[in-house]
Amino acid sequence: MAAKPRSTGEAALFELPALTRGLPEPPPVTLDPYLDAAARCFARHGIRRTSVQDVARELRVNRTTVYRQVGGVDHLARLLLARDLRRALALLPTTLDGTDGPTVVVRVLTTLVKHAREHPVAAKVLRDEPEIIGPFLTEELPDLVGRVAEVLRPLLEFAMGAGVLARRDAGVVAEWLVRIGISALLAPPPDLEGFFAEVLVPALTPESKERR
Repeated sequence: MAAKPRSTGEAALFELPALTRGLPEPPPVTLDPYLDAAARCFARHGIRRTSVQDVARELRVNRTTVYRQVGGVDHLARLLLARDLRRALALLPTTLDGTDGPTVVVRVLTTLVKHAREHPVAAKVLRDEPEIIGPFLTEELPDLVGRVAEVLRPLLEFAMGAGVLARRDAGVVAEWLVRIGISALLAPPPDLEGFFAEVLVPALTPESKERR
């Protein structure tokens, strides 16, 4: 079932935890100690320079225990991404009160990009391991874009049908939002929210509101 926005006056505020539907399943909370230890190691050494032994040492367990519970470093990184992406989305409802239509979209993107760039592991990769980004963009990004865009599409369709956003191809808009968000994550403009507002608000404001 598609997520249903709730209305506040003219605004349609999405029940944003539902955005996690369709994304990779979150790892069980019992793995949090392993993921937390991996995150500390990744932030300290970088993903490529972290070994399972490093994570085991951080947890004060043996390497076999880490392999048995969470696998190798690549799998640890994927689990951490799935968990922390959902945690970031869970933060969004507290940022959206009093916003409407295109402003919701601007605020969501701004919040997610800032949160991602402040994540210790992402900051380490962007600063010291740019060589990881290229393979990710070519091998992982198309699937990630498709997954997130498919989650956004029904929400955008609802908002467009309610007259909150301009009527456009919701699938194209969803993919555009994901791609522009990733671009800003990799190379953020000086004024992130101002940039998103300048680019997105004119394209997403319904004609009826433009004429006011």
